[in-house]
Amino acid sequence: MPAPEQQPDHPSATDLEPVQETAGNPASAPTGPMPAMPYHPPAMPYHPPATPASRWSRLSRATVLAIGAGLGAAVVGACWAGMSLADGNETNAPEAAASSSPSATADQAEDTKTPFSTDGTLTVAGVGADLDSGELCSGTGGYSDIDLGTQVTITDAAGTLVAVGSLGFGQKTEQGCEFPFTVDDITPGSKFYTVEISHRGGLTKTEDQLREGELAFTLGD
Repeated sequence: MPAPEQQPDHPSATDLEPVQETAGNPASAPTGPMPAMPYHPPAMPYHPPATPASRWSRLSRATVLAIGAGLGAAVVGACWAGMSLADGNETNAPEAAASSSPSATADQAEDTKTPFSTDGTLTVAGVGADLDSGELCSGTGGYSDIDLGTQVTITDAAGTLVAVGSLGFGQKTEQGCEFPFTVDDITPGSKFYTVEISHRGGLTKTEDQLREGELAFTLGD
């Protein structure tokens, strides 16, 4: 039995006749399947990352201007305050010096013109050996002129008598018989002074030494 005649599934390229395309007869579309085309996804547009806005950019222009004006005013005020304090100190310093200097000078001048006082003791050594400490005593033997009321004189550098005082009561001490004295109203201004008790000769002292007081003189051994 003869085999049935097989029909080709698809015509070969040689079996197809070229189709002529004319103006009145466009070429018909091919009837076979279309070859597969590769898929290319559409490119997405590039957007650069947004820069985060600073805190100043979030403020309005009016607010930024107000803050700047406030800071500027504060700086200017601080500068003016510093200059004012400096000027005040410079201005007050001469005034303070001028106000204090005359008074200090006046006090010093007053001290050099005002009479002053001095004090001290005269001890006659070896006197009152049989007396108890603190008992009243007087000069004896060659010192009999030394007693209560004996004159104390002060003369200046020119030999002028400027002040007179006297001895007080004598008291027994370990050293002998001690007599205190005070001389007031000493005229100031001399380079040195001579202090003499009775006629025993004088001792030279400066004005500062006399002003300090607590002079100490001794007669005898």
